Amino acid sequence: MHVAITGGTGFIGSHVVERLAADGHELSCLVLPGERVDPLPGVAYREGDLRRPASLGDFLSGAETLVHLAGLTRASSEREFMDLNAECSAGLVREAIRVSPRLDHVIAMSSAAATGPAPDSRGNDEDAPQRPLTPYGRSKARMEELLRSFSGRISWTVLRAPGVYGPRDRDFLALFRMVARGVRLVVGRRNMVSLLYVRHLADAIAACVSNPAARNQAFCLSDDGSYDWDDIGAMMEAGLGRRTTRVYLPEWAVSAIALASCPLRFLSRKPPLITRDKVRELRQPYWNLRNDKAKRLLGWNPATPTARAFRETAEWYLDSGWIRGAS
Repeated sequence: MHVAITGGTGFIGSHVVERLAADGHELSCLVLPGERVDPLPGVAYREGDLRRPASLGDFLSGAETLVHLAGLTRASSEREFMDLNAECSAGLVREAIRVSPRLDHVIAMSSAAATGPAPDSRGNDEDAPQRPLTPYGRSKARMEELLRSFSGRISWTVLRAPGVYGPRDRDFLALFRMVARGVRLVVGRRNMVSLLYVRHLADAIAACVSNPAARNQAFCLSDDGSYDWDDIGAMMEAGLGRRTTRVYLPEWAVSAIALASCPLRFLSRKPPLITRDKVRELRQPYWNLRNDKAKRLLGWNPATPTARAFRETAEWYLDSGWIRGAS
């Protein structure tokens, strides 16, 4: 099958490209004009920009399935989130329908943030009402709404994921590096979160490409189990084989960091990682998902236990030189 992939050169996308290539699919990946890539054999890299749908013709030509992974996780304003995550996604689908008559399925990456926090420890499933807390979450909820509006012209699949970790990830890397330096940070009040190993996510996307049961469905994806940040730090510690000092960062301190970062966003080219929206998320006791539907309909199984997945991630960081080994 000819699969077109946006975001294929990023952390998640690189794993998805490898997984779909291993399945024998013909792949085309969208890259920005002038973007440098480490090409994989048999993968076609086509230049284009989601903000300019007319530039996407070469990328979309001949595609039968579109896997849409590209999006903003940090931005300076809600309008910026909405423009790229929602409006540009709709423009991409419209152009795909116009350019490629063979295309009949779009698989789009959403987020647990599109639904918002869970009301209790059982976690959210696909039928939970969408009450996003943040601009990012609202942009993903809007993307889902726009994607469903194409029903009747094209099949769609929405994947809602929590925090994704694994080899090549740079967000969890900061916490791994702290653990490598002997500090195990516990942030704010205790809250329970779901996690998703990137290789499990790639497996789920591969299943959606090949399994007709995925069409016109939303799926919540997560590893089995839920964890607090102390659990996560302990798994990082075990994965790296380090002993750490447990350091508690109270919520007021996180709020102060977020407040201080607000004026700095005008001086930096990158939006800050710690924002008032992140603090709002940290205040919620439950950010967990139920993965029963994906297991039932897709035959998907997040088979690697989370502690082992963290160990595999730590080993990759060490082997790749992203974290220094013990001296």
